[in-house]
Amino acid sequence: MKSISKLEFDFPVPRTHCGIVAGNGNAGIMVWGKENLNITVNRADFWDHRGGETVVEGTTYKKAIESVDPLNGEAVERAFLRLKWPEDVFKPQRVPMGRFEFVPASGIKLEKLSLEYKSGIITVTASNGKTLSILMSMKENLVILNDPSGIIASVKTVPSWDFEKSRKWLSKYAFKAPQKSSGKDYEAWMQSCPADPSLAAVCKDCGKGLKIISLELGANDEEALKNALELIDEAKSRASKIVSETGKWWKEYWKDCPQIELPDEFFNKFYKYCLYKFAGSTSPDSVKPVAAGLQGPWIEEYHNAQWSGDYHFNVNVQQVYTLALQTGKLKHLMPLFDMLESEQFMANMRHNAKTLLGIDDGLLLTHAVDDKGFQCGWLMAGSILDQACGAWTALLYWLYYKQTGDKEFLAKRAVPFMAGILRVYEAMLEERNGKLSIPLAISAEYGCRNPGGQKAGRDPSYQLAAIHMLLDALGESCKVLNIPERPFWSEMRSKVPNFTVAENLDPHLQMEKHIAIWEGQDLDTCHRHHSHLGGVYPFDSFGGKLNAEEEEILNNSIDRWILMGMGQWSEWCIPWAAILQARLGFNEAPSVLLEMWRHIFVNEGLTTVYLPRFRGLIAHRRHDMVKPKEDSEVMQIDGTMGSASALLEMLAHTHSGTTRVLGGIPERWKDLSFKDVRTTAGLCVSGEKRKGRMEKLEISSPVPAKLKLIVQGETSMNLIRNGQPVKVSFPFEADLAAGEKLDFVC
Repeated sequence: MKSISKLEFDFPVPRTHCGIVAGNGNAGIMVWGKENLNITVNRADFWDHRGGETVVEGTTYKKAIESVDPLNGEAVERAFLRLKWPEDVFKPQRVPMGRFEFVPASGIKLEKLSLEYKSGIITVTASNGKTLSILMSMKENLVILNDPSGIIASVKTVPSWDFEKSRKWLSKYAFKAPQKSSGKDYEAWMQSCPADPSLAAVCKDCGKGLKIISLELGANDEEALKNALELIDEAKSRASKIVSETGKWWKEYWKDCPQIELPDEFFNKFYKYCLYKFAGSTSPDSVKPVAAGLQGPWIEEYHNAQWSGDYHFNVNVQQVYTLALQTGKLKHLMPLFDMLESEQFMANMRHNAKTLLGIDDGLLLTHAVDDKGFQCGWLMAGSILDQACGAWTALLYWLYYKQTGDKEFLAKRAVPFMAGILRVYEAMLEERNGKLSIPLAISAEYGCRNPGGQKAGRDPSYQLAAIHMLLDALGESCKVLNIPERPFWSEMRSKVPNFTVAENLDPHLQMEKHIAIWEGQDLDTCHRHHSHLGGVYPFDSFGGKLNAEEEEILNNSIDRWILMGMGQWSEWCIPWAAILQARLGFNEAPSVLLEMWRHIFVNEGLTTVYLPRFRGLIAHRRHDMVKPKEDSEVMQIDGTMGSASALLEMLAHTHSGTTRVLGGIPERWKDLSFKDVRTTAGLCVSGEKRKGRMEKLEISSPVPAKLKLIVQGETSMNLIRNGQPVKVSFPFEADLAAGEKLDFVC
């Protein structure tokens, strides 16, 4: 299998997001430039924590239900109280930091920017044929810049304060101008925060072409600078060791990453860079690992952090971290789990559940929070009544266990989290017409842009699917751990519907039933979240449970979803849709959708950007499209990781108990290969397709597993047993022992 070893761009690299990034799960840099070599810097733990909120005392679920007005969708918002903050306090937000500009020596121009994947080394080639290298340590917040040929003549510090948008924003919210500092061998600036630690960015000349950048926090500017300089002074004698150790880290990382070779060079190239960015965003091995939010450890310098750079739990965080499951990089989930289980974060989720519902044992995760679990957006129906935020996060815990078989993790971490999320649903349910019903909840973001339209409703299908996923996971967990279920769970299984039904006209003016957004609300507009289809993905709660009528309703719903179009979709929506298509068996559609997506949402630097790059296919925030990309382009990592997940799902996935190979691969892709692709059920799948036939297929599992296998385009293959081929037909079923491997050949 051909391996991509390098990524390369020509100078000028015109914008922040057109260059090459590096990160270590805490610190992040973006390398780019025109005449100068620019390194934009930040840390994922550099926050202004002021203005954080939890559900305000006096806000109750009962009041929210009572506030609903069928003629005024805005009325429900009156139930959600908000704190009044001083004018110079916004909400918790990541803070833009700035960049270093390295000025080349007279007569030298920058020509090439390249990344070597096996070592993590970024190389800059100059017009005189000489090179310099840049490397981010994967353990410490240090950047090693080695310039033995003297390409760089000087360095300038450019804090975010130097950019008008950033300065206006920061000064409005009580930030002071950064303090610059310089000595005979260093340049630095320190950005203080009104109530949080300062961050110092220091570049020190350590002699013989060696420069080291350090990013360190401190109680104040002086302490931050002192910490950064001390770290550099301690590290300069072991710079070569840092380079060597970082190379070893990358070698270990790539050793068992899934490899793919598709008949599409763009996606081969893009996928490899996705895996590299995933490592930089989520690494658990830095000195202080930090969970990845919307932009990982990277924040632009030219404006405030968009959406606070926070943790959006209504799709975005899960879209990032699902890739850990599909790549087998399970330890990369630990910074996320550790953040969720930290004392303050847990206290906030418990407070939310207690305040809204009066329960002591629930966990209520609001949809957009900082690293302590405080709400960054406004307190409203959309942030408080989407319990699937917690459920989709709980699914990550459950799938971690499914892949590892770690019973201690299951007992001490997964079950308490899943049960805490389900407990909130329990407290919301009421008996109605012989069923259990959710009186009021949302389907992620539906109606939020419809003036006067309802923001929430009874029995959103998204939330019902989440409940069934949690019941299935907790039921299996209790059997594994030999512990009793809560008595109410059995009643929930039988009385909570699989979904809510709406009836409406199809394009041929025939009445047909669909999966409803919530009671009385069909999918009546193009919608960014595909939440009402959550029973297919992410929750996979329909498997084996739907009768013939319900299967027909699901099929009707898919057609209506397609009919409503994609004109409002953003960069993370399309990969989600491609996964749905692959799971539904639309093997020709996902590649077409992703091909469109790459042109709309991937820039010249292989970076996924939030806004469409041109008009004509997507109308989302069209007025922002005309703004100069140099100071308005917004990078998000959810679309990046989501697209990698989609490509892997197209190759192999487990859905409704069946593992399907090539389920999302178009017939025109006659030749491809892949290695070590993990399904969310934990199976490890490798295969090779040549001239339209599946020639080789290998399936194994690290834990005992039941396998039901289908291979797209194949009715049978030969299974090698005791060295001899035995013809088997699909679907093929087998019980796999831990570590057992099955080899199939054409």
